[in-house]
Amino acid sequence: MPVLEVQDLQTSFFTQDGEIQAVRGISFSIEKGETLGIVGESGSGKSVSSLSILRLLADTAKISAGQVLFNGIDLVRAPDRLLRDIRGRRISMIFQDPMSSLNPLVPIGRQVGEMLAVHEKTDGRTRFRRVIELLAGVRIPEPEKRYHAYPHEFSGGMRQRVMIAMALACRPEIMIADEPTTALDVTIQSQILALLKGIQAEMGMAIIFITHDLGVVAEMCSRIVVMYGGMIMEEASAEELFNRPAHPYTLGLLNSMPHLEMDKFRRLNPIPGSPPDMIRPPPGCPFSPRCVYAKKICASQIPGYYRPGEGRRSRCWLLDKAAPEHDNPFAGMR
Repeated sequence: MPVLEVQDLQTSFFTQDGEIQAVRGISFSIEKGETLGIVGESGSGKSVSSLSILRLLADTAKISAGQVLFNGIDLVRAPDRLLRDIRGRRISMIFQDPMSSLNPLVPIGRQVGEMLAVHEKTDGRTRFRRVIELLAGVRIPEPEKRYHAYPHEFSGGMRQRVMIAMALACRPEIMIADEPTTALDVTIQSQILALLKGIQAEMGMAIIFITHDLGVVAEMCSRIVVMYGGMIMEEASAEELFNRPAHPYTLGLLNSMPHLEMDKFRRLNPIPGSPPDMIRPPPGCPFSPRCVYAKKICASQIPGYYRPGEGRRSRCWLLDKAAPEHDNPFAGMR
């Protein structure tokens, strides 16, 4: 049984210019101990989806439809008191920029300890001991000394480790990691990913890993959801998605990635065009204006999901049995 199920989730932002349809009817689930990747370009709806799960949205945003079922509890309609108890304790979140998430005026030990004070009601001595264990667990050297240090005294990688310690404080069932390595250099990024995998293996928690970096997804995730224009375009296991993509957008993302075997004189092949205006999204497939394989129907009608294999789905007209064989990269997958 899934530990979390998102069903037909729709989230919009209401501005002076109109309604921004950030998330348009997405559904997915995650099992205990699984790592699910959510990938896509900036503006595809990845982060808004994760914030919607815990209702950490701006005042201008509204979840207009759908359910988020956590062990049978619908978080969309849960009372604030229950949601506050679940946030941080049973579902935690790591944000993209630790410097803006940490209070610059409070020592990091106290900030990590606040999670325990709020959710576990521990006494000061027990809380101090537990914070030291958490800091040591995320490989922060000399945790007793660093307990009293301020965020500006830490490097970017160490600040991210503090955020991970905070997220792990109450041993949550699910951790949502929203672009946790984007601002880090490659070496530190690798250390953070290895740390997360080790902690997950030890605790058995589920991780929803949100990123635009397919290389990170290949290393971390067993299953991948590809988002574009507020919708899920494709879902597949990591192995299937990288070896046999079933959507032109996924194919475009993979073709724009550098590879170690590439000729150094070969230019990368970026996806042409720009993401859609989500105030006035296209009436058909949101990717159709940028798709080199688009047909007439793509511009006018949004396709349903096709199932090109067990546990797979793709929202693309090219997988329809009536689609032409010519100039169709997915003709053999129908």
